[in-house]
Amino acid sequence: TSNFWLLANALRRYVASEYGAGKMPHSGAIPDMKADTQSYVNLLRIYKQKAEQDKAELTQCLRKVVQEAALADDHVSAGEIDTFCKNASQLRLVRTHALHHEAETAPELWDNLVNEGVSEHYALFRAAGVFLEKHGRYPGIPDADTGAGDLDAQCEQDARELRAIAVDLMTAWGNKDPEVAESLVAEFVRSGYMELHNVAAVVGGIVAQETIKLITHQYVPQNGICIIDTANNLLAAVKA
Repeated sequence: TSNFWLLANALRRYVASEYGAGKMPHSGAIPDMKADTQSYVNLLRIYKQKAEQDKAELTQCLRKVVQEAALADDHVSAGEIDTFCKNASQLRLVRTHALHHEAETAPELWDNLVNEGVSEHYALFRAAGVFLEKHGRYPGIPDADTGAGDLDAQCEQDARELRAIAVDLMTAWGNKDPEVAESLVAEFVRSGYMELHNVAAVVGGIVAQETIKLITHQYVPQNGICIIDTANNLLAAVKA
């Protein structure tokens, strides 16, 4: 077990204890405020005293945890405890779904997608996946038998089928009289699953930022659905 989870276990006990009373340890940090020097110094002393008391209490909880795990009392360093207490109030538990779960079930965030105005985008992304399974290609990509003169006709046919699939999905998700804009369907088919350079730059930047969050364990990663529509200057991040 990593030291973080030992500290998390101790934090749970701290919060549940009579001393913690459901509150996180004090970080000792003073919020932005206006004050004269003496008042600030006095307040800083009070904040630090409270933080030290809370840290001592959490350390007692941690000692019980490491003893139960048959570890030495000093298994977690004082520096780790200090850093953990200062940042405990910023801890977030993020639960995510596997990608296949999202692709195989009705969207749990549908109402939020509707409120953000991207429900049609989401339905078309899911419809493109169904189209791929059926034809072995994404809509808008010519198959081996399609000539240059037949591409427009194929795109029109793909657009009709993609829109029909999206409407069927939205109906299956409990939507009455679902509508999918033809202009939006046309954009999906026109791109033909190409990685347009401007879209790739935006998406790459977002993915890189989220990856850094996960690697460094700093800041809260996006948990939900992010849809980018550069044709209409739209970006929606729907949180779970």
